[in-house]
Amino acid sequence: MLEGKTADPEDPFHSFMLSGYAYLGLSRAAEMYQSVDPVQAQRWRQEAADLRKDIRTAVFEGLAKSPVIPLADGVWCPTLAPWAEYRGPLALHADGGVWFTHGAMITRDSLLGPLYLVLQEVVDAREPAAEVMLQFHNDLMTLHNAAFSQPYYSPHPLVHLQRGEPAAFLKAYYNTVAALVDRQTYTFWEHLYEVSPHKTHEEGWFLMQTRWMLYREAGTTLNLLSGIPRCYLEQGKRIRLTNVASYFGPLSLQASSELAENRIVADIRCDSDHKPACVVIRLPHPERQTAESVQGGLYDPATESVRVEPFTGRAQVILTFAAQ
Repeated sequence: MLEGKTADPEDPFHSFMLSGYAYLGLSRAAEMYQSVDPVQAQRWRQEAADLRKDIRTAVFEGLAKSPVIPLADGVWCPTLAPWAEYRGPLALHADGGVWFTHGAMITRDSLLGPLYLVLQEVVDAREPAAEVMLQFHNDLMTLHNAAFSQPYYSPHPLVHLQRGEPAAFLKAYYNTVAALVDRQTYTFWEHLYEVSPHKTHEEGWFLMQTRWMLYREAGTTLNLLSGIPRCYLEQGKRIRLTNVASYFGPLSLQASSELAENRIVADIRCDSDHKPACVVIRLPHPERQTAESVQGGLYDPATESVRVEPFTGRAQVILTFAAQ
């Protein structure tokens, strides 16, 4: 693993966040290099795999040696430090130290912490380690599911989306923007205590969360509308994306609520030479109704989503509901 600081604080430790980004960078570089020099690409791919294995070893060793804590609901939960040398969240002071910085005790644990490993594809969002990290993070380090100090540094809203938890994502999304946006300029403060105005970093993360709400790539799958509020599909409303940039090339989508005719219709186009193998589109009924019939894919009523696989570049999905 890599050692060194990840942000402002001088922390020369083997950080999960730093090492996770190194893994992700190597992995993507190998992918890009594949068509130029396959031999070199394979070397980098192997280096990335070895680093990922080392990081995961440190994660499970850290979980084994860190304190188990009671959560607000009474469940006891393992914990993890932001780097390999410590036992548990720094805010719990299991191994001592002075950790207050940037107006909070939990800055390193939350904003530079191990939950980044999910975003960095070292830990899968649905494996137990990710669930544990999300549980103790949100219990100790959020208020109304928004992080403290510089909340847009926390990756937990994306983890909620990856885990299929749109309500938790939206709770973080709206509470964070409501707390951090300046009411006069509608730009973003860096901190909740109004230090450093007009921050493009915070604005960028707000825009990325909005993008992920609307469309998000995961391997060979394109996820559409996985984080939208269900009120976005009230009668007569439309969601339209036109040639937006994605990993799979230009993407266009129109989702139209025609509930006066008891249906929601979505038209999808992503027809590049590296289009997704699968598209999953979530079309939540504003009154939580389950679709009676579905055209265009396989419907999952639990997630209110339709899976289109194989995806050929264009698709139309129609959900029909019982008359009310």
